Amino acid sequence: MVIPKEFKLFNQIIKVKYSRTLIDKKKAFGVWEYNKNTITLQQSTREHKLTENQITQTFIHEAVHASLDLMGHHELSNNEIFVSTFSNLMHQLIGDDE
Repeated sequence: MVIPKEFKLFNQIIKVKYSRTLIDKKKAFGVWEYNKNTITLQQSTREHKLTENQITQTFIHEAVHASLDLMGHHELSNNEIFVSTFSNLMHQLIGDDE
């Protein structure tokens, strides 16, 4: 899957950027920042090797957070079990498994 540099949800432009230190700072492979309309994804580094599949899964996971927040379903967005399960289903649906 080609991850876009930006995309639209509910007429909001969501920017996608990359960080080499996200895992060190936030202990996560991805972060959705509601107040900035930004998804940040961890890039592979020598210390943190990520497959394309892991990066794609992380992007979908964060896009689910963004979708739920923009829909006004903040409780669901804060439910990591729900978001992880739903994003795994979406990843499987688009057939991007390696």
